[in-house]
Amino acid sequence: MLWRRFPHHKITDQELLREAVAQWEKAGEPGNGPNYQIFEQQGAQGYYDDAAATGRLFKRADDVQWSIVELVKIRAENGDIQSAKSAINSLAGSAMQRKAAEVVALIQAQNGDLSGALETISPFGESDEVFLAYGRYQIEMGDFEGALDTAGRTKSGYQLFYDIGDALRIRGEQRRARKLAAHMRDRKLAALFLECARFTLWPHPEEVRVIQATPCDDAYLDATRGKFAEADEVIRKNGCSNVSFIAIRQYEVDPSGAERLLRDTSDSQDLVFGLGQFAAVAARKGNIVEALRLLNDLQSVNLGVKNKGLADARSTEAIHQIARAWTIKSGPRDVLQWARSRPTADERTWALIGMAEALGHATSRRHCLCYTRKSFSRMCFS
Repeated sequence: MLWRRFPHHKITDQELLREAVAQWEKAGEPGNGPNYQIFEQQGAQGYYDDAAATGRLFKRADDVQWSIVELVKIRAENGDIQSAKSAINSLAGSAMQRKAAEVVALIQAQNGDLSGALETISPFGESDEVFLAYGRYQIEMGDFEGALDTAGRTKSGYQLFYDIGDALRIRGEQRRARKLAAHMRDRKLAALFLECARFTLWPHPEEVRVIQATPCDDAYLDATRGKFAEADEVIRKNGCSNVSFIAIRQYEVDPSGAERLLRDTSDSQDLVFGLGQFAAVAARKGNIVEALRLLNDLQSVNLGVKNKGLADARSTEAIHQIARAWTIKSGPRDVLQWARSRPTADERTWALIGMAEALGHATSRRHCLCYTRKSFSRMCFS
């Protein structure tokens, strides 16, 4: 590697992500292909050629197809709409072209560009979802009149009526619904709007249930209010479960007390989760020594063969966060040595990804609007 030959060579996020791919290839582990997060980070940080090359390494045809469409989507999310549309054109003649066009159009609509979205989707004749996405954007912006107008332009527009009712309820503006309906030109559509919206404007009596709070519920509430001493006392007296919920919040202000609570009252799975979250908090605060101690303690907990996958996931999540925070604090060189020293390819990979995020100022991508890898079926907006 360049930084091994030339000590003053600047370590870049692009090189770290390439090394992460090399770690997977070197390990020769069976599976579906490289870590999906490597591909997504390469795309999010604008290394489209690298991401495409990583996508081609996936073992299953479904995953390769997913990566092609996903990369088009990432381009659009990065604001590279023209680049994304060029990529769509390059897929001419394949089933993926339509999927990619739908993804880009939905992103454009969700960002408020209806005309651009309709232009993208027009060759494929599917515009209902685009109108719905744009309508939800209007609702989010508080443009309810505009959303009602958009609803009238599509056969599925009634779906927006429920969303408008929900938004009015959240704002405490339920009585505004009739005023909105009064300004609609299509009286049948106005009546349908009021009929649909009533289901979300007000909570239904049968949906309102009174649940008697337990002492443990009160302890959780005390924790959210910062009353940790009171919460800890109730937990110890009543043997409450899911203690990590409280301990993680307490760790921000009272690390030693939070750790005592977690170790004294948690089962092994809750302990592993809590220690991992503690490590991430310590790392974000710049206390890398403490974060590494907590990681070591986490990895010392025996969850058994049955829960090995869970234990590994907790470890790699902590490693990911530590590497990211450590790189931000101290730069990449010491972190790189630590990352390479991790005992498994998965741990080395996640450490490198965390470093790349820190250097590239990108974060782990969590999508709501997306296509599943197997079926490319549309999911949800958020």
